[in-house]
Amino acid sequence: MLGECPDVTVPLFAGLTSDGYRVRQIVPGRQTRVVRADCYETDFGSPQLLSELHRLLQGGESDVVGCVINLLPLCEPFCRPGLNPTGLVTDLATWSFNFVKEFGDDLCASAEAQGGWFFNVTSLDGTFGLTDSGGAALTGGGTIGLAKALKRESQSLRVRNLDIKPNTEPSIIVSQLLEELWSADDSIEIGLGSNSRTRLQMTDSPTPETLTSLPVDEQSVILVTGGAYGITADVTKALAARRPQLFVLGRSEAPADEDSATGGLDETGLRAIFLEQARCAGTAVLPAEIESSVQRVLKERRIRSNLAAFAELGARVEYRAIDVRDSEQFGGLIDELYERFGKIDGVIHGAGVIYDKLIRDKSLETFDSVFGTKVDAALTLAEKLRPEQLKFLIFFSSISARFGNAGQADYSAANEYLNKLANHLNSRWPGRVSAINWGPWEAGMFTGELARVYAARGIHPIPVDVGVQFFERELAYAGNGSAEVVVSAGLEAISDVVVGV
Repeated sequence: MLGECPDVTVPLFAGLTSDGYRVRQIVPGRQTRVVRADCYETDFGSPQLLSELHRLLQGGESDVVGCVINLLPLCEPFCRPGLNPTGLVTDLATWSFNFVKEFGDDLCASAEAQGGWFFNVTSLDGTFGLTDSGGAALTGGGTIGLAKALKRESQSLRVRNLDIKPNTEPSIIVSQLLEELWSADDSIEIGLGSNSRTRLQMTDSPTPETLTSLPVDEQSVILVTGGAYGITADVTKALAARRPQLFVLGRSEAPADEDSATGGLDETGLRAIFLEQARCAGTAVLPAEIESSVQRVLKERRIRSNLAAFAELGARVEYRAIDVRDSEQFGGLIDELYERFGKIDGVIHGAGVIYDKLIRDKSLETFDSVFGTKVDAALTLAEKLRPEQLKFLIFFSSISARFGNAGQADYSAANEYLNKLANHLNSRWPGRVSAINWGPWEAGMFTGELARVYAARGIHPIPVDVGVQFFERELAYAGNGSAEVVVSAGLEAISDVVVGV
């Protein structure tokens, strides 16, 4: 049992113990040590100290941990309502990730003996943020995506996200948690109100017959993160055609003109020339480095092409190389735009990185990079944007947040937090705030044999033109409907085999 919120942890500990379970409570601290009988302290942010905790819990025996109840989201300081500092959001996600990584093998080993339980408890609004009317603790949003990814990677585990309505009496919370522990319901998301139990269900939402025109024109100032590449660039072209002032942010400097030696070469030609260059230089020929050079050239080509296309379509384009994780740098740019133009009309947050590996193989550094690129920037936007002037804020989330995805615990966690943040802001800001959970697009990795394999399973990627149309419809939707929107082809099939966008 993770965390210390006495009104809940003390009676829950007693209830589990009285039912015959051996219970250990783990609380945050700066070292690994025994605090009192059956209570241990450790630094959840340190993989090394968590490993020490693991050995301490075993105590020379071969016992394994059979159940983890993550109550950290209910505890101070994570349980504070509303928007919390970026550091708290990141800490809670990475602490939970570190613990799952350290004890994941234990959970899998115990599954054969009716163990293998992972219960993650949050306190948004009792419906995972979908009816947020105040009091929701958004900080726990990322842990929901992490739990879903854990289930994808370890199907034998019994994983459940439980969302408690704020201000519920502690005695009721404890009773609900104990009941859920014994419930045969295999739903991964259960919302709990004082007198209610809710299971989430997606509903088909046809495009309304009447849509407004896109809220973009020649006077608009539009900010796009990650807009020079990938699907974000594809939808940005639709906005560029309306001739706005367009600010496009990317991680790297705008690429210079391509070297004449590689100009016009396809992937095969690029591999050949980089291989020859390595041989001529007398350096070791490393296939990974050759492939990295090839992909760098291809990516730079696409960036140059996209930036040129924005301008050709009529937009006034400025490209900035910026680390959107740097709140001071990114926030300073937002301040600059307000100083120059007096407004920002719309924002698309599409920046993201992916380092796919199973939880057991994923490093804390890559988890933090993937999570932070999405979440740190989103929180800077929430803090710096002036909602009274803003017409839209669109987060590019992923279907891996809705269903979880093997190898993408960090990406699932980050995008699920964006979903919850979008719900929170959309209920408070006058403009449209939405998180689009995109399924895979017909680009990049979805070619050749992989495309055929998924097609055989009924999973078809979204054609680029269709994806752009869905984006335009979402932007033109005059109503202030659900902030979480899922766009995917073959949804029933993809819910069984999820792939990244």
